[in-house]
Amino acid sequence: MEPVLPLSLVLSVVGGAASAFLTLGRKFESIDKRHADHITLVDQRMDTIELRLAKDYVDKDDLSMILKRLDDRIDRMDYKLDQILIGYNKNAK
Repeated sequence: MEPVLPLSLVLSVVGGAASAFLTLGRKFESIDKRHADHITLVDQRMDTIELRLAKDYVDKDDLSMILKRLDDRIDRMDYKLDQILIGYNKNAK
């Protein structure tokens, strides 16, 4: 047997393996880049949603305080109107 034949087989197998390794490495790099771009896009969209929520909506505690003040004011107005209509206090303000 000639030593050239096994050497060429070994070199072709090693060359094919190296080529496959480099090709797969490039494929994984492109997948990683697309994944990173997708994560960046999702982060931007979440930031946009958070800003929209902070701008358009009222905090629950703030809303309850506003509604309580409004209810108190309406009750005072109702009491004053009752006093005027009944005639007990004609100077109600």
